[in-house]
Amino acid sequence: MDEPQLAGTGHVAVWVAVGAAPRDEPLSLDQRARRFHRARVAAHRVGRQLVEAYSSCAPDRQAWERDGRGRPLVVFPGGLHVSLSHGEAVVAAAVSWDAPVGVDVERLRPLADRGALARTALSVSERQAVDALPEALRDAQVLRFWTRKEAVAKALGTGLATHLRGIVTTAHGAVTALPDPCGEITAWSLADLAAGDGVVASVAVRAPGVRVVTRTLALPADEG
Repeated sequence: MDEPQLAGTGHVAVWVAVGAAPRDEPLSLDQRARRFHRARVAAHRVGRQLVEAYSSCAPDRQAWERDGRGRPLVVFPGGLHVSLSHGEAVVAAAVSWDAPVGVDVERLRPLADRGALARTALSVSERQAVDALPEALRDAQVLRFWTRKEAVAKALGTGLATHLRGIVTTAHGAVTALPDPCGEITAWSLADLAAGDGVVASVAVRAPGVRVVTRTLALPADEG
């Protein structure tokens, strides 16, 4: 595992753990709740392992809390910014030394409510970019736009209270606009992550010129 040697100012480390794609079958509310809980626990496990890799602080010595908006905070060891995300049999954790960080990961899937999601979260130019694609590619592009917005919102600390339509990127990932609370575009780093087939993920840091170091792991079947 070489990436800890690259850690420090100017870098953000992201680990993405991917499991087998879930079977397309109806789930009860109780089954969905159990799956959500397992994925959340898995995200925290990966986050603690990531912090250990870059700080040499064992998971049982780390102290984590949550801020007023529910964001994870590493109290000990100090000086680290973290973000966690989980989706369908996939979790992600990010750690930054420079500034607040946000990560979001999604399993590619058909979107039954694509139109409603696009109207709620996408800017006019992003909706036009989606509409310009063949039908078979539109769901994936909406999810790519969504992960970028979620990553920025997490780094900003406002979550879904953020003006998501004000976070505007091109189909290829260039940032063209951010809401006023974000400040200047040049003060941010945003990147799509290579997380394997069937998965889209993005990371955002409130610092310019940040290099992203990504590692993909296997997620055990009982943690997805």
